[in-house]
Amino acid sequence: MSEHRAPNPLVELTLTRLREFVREPEAVFWVIVFPVALALALGIAFRGKGEDPVRAGVLAGAGSADIVEALSHAPGVTVRALPPDRADLSLRDGEVHVVVVAGTPPTYRFDPARPESRLARVVVDAALQRAAGRTDRFQAREERVDAIGAR
Repeated sequence: MSEHRAPNPLVELTLTRLREFVREPEAVFWVIVFPVALALALGIAFRGKGEDPVRAGVLAGAGSADIVEALSHAPGVTVRALPPDRADLSLRDGEVHVVVVAGTPPTYRFDPARPESRLARVVVDAALQRAAGRTDRFQAREERVDAIGAR
């Protein structure tokens, strides 16, 4: 005589709840599909980018060619000459972070409310100072830290 064992009640209850869940497509969407889609969308939106170069504009005029030449050799700086009528618009629209007006000494036009503009002013000034003959008293070492999840 074969003995028929009753299924485990916990297993039967779990299978019943799973069938109940799968029969509701909106529940499957909100519990499985939506979180995966959201994670993918946020991963694409906030993926790590490399370092953005400092974008400097040089107001076209007397002496601007020397400044463009000096900044074009500076690492991490992209430079372009700007006509006088486009300089303020380029700065306002974020096309450039700082506008350099040739002179002795040069004038830096930037928006201090923007962190990238303040950084650009410092980087451009250091590049022009070195091009004018300033020597650094020491060369500091850099130790880059890439922490996952950090900004």
